[in-house]
Amino acid sequence: MMIETNRLLIRPMTNEDALHLFELNSDPEVVRYTGDTVTHNFADAQRILTDLVFNQFNLYKMGRFSVLLKDGTYLGWCGLRYFPESKEVDLGYRFLRKFWGHGYATEASLAILKYGFEDLKLHRILARAMPANLPSIKVLQKLGMTYRGVANDPHYPSGFVLYDITAEEFNNAKINKL
Repeated sequence: MMIETNRLLIRPMTNEDALHLFELNSDPEVVRYTGDTVTHNFADAQRILTDLVFNQFNLYKMGRFSVLLKDGTYLGWCGLRYFPESKEVDLGYRFLRKFWGHGYATEASLAILKYGFEDLKLHRILARAMPANLPSIKVLQKLGMTYRGVANDPHYPSGFVLYDITAEEFNNAKINKL
């Protein structure tokens, strides 16, 4: 399975992505607003792939996907995560710092929302961001997601802002028509 946009290739992660994941998660600025800690070794990155990423994809046909430029340059990841306890699907993304500010998060997220609504037939997708993470909040707004308030979570010590979008809202959103 491969999702293609104007500039990007989005594909399920493989074992070979452990090195990319390690590079991404070992940058304190990249994980600053995620609720995650810095990944200190390659084995931790491999464990994230095995325990979280592959498991989500095998069980639910969704997960965090690798995002690459069409020339093969690795940018980061974007994807959906299912939380069985709350029956919610969360949009997330994380990119190497040198690729911030180029619109990749918006472009990849739009493709992932389309995948979620059209292929997986989801009815609602939510996203969380720490209140201080203004660039991420701006991405959620560009995607046509609706602000739903501030909530608390043990992974987000300062709380987080919650956004969501339904399949109907996505189908009617201006950005989806671009």
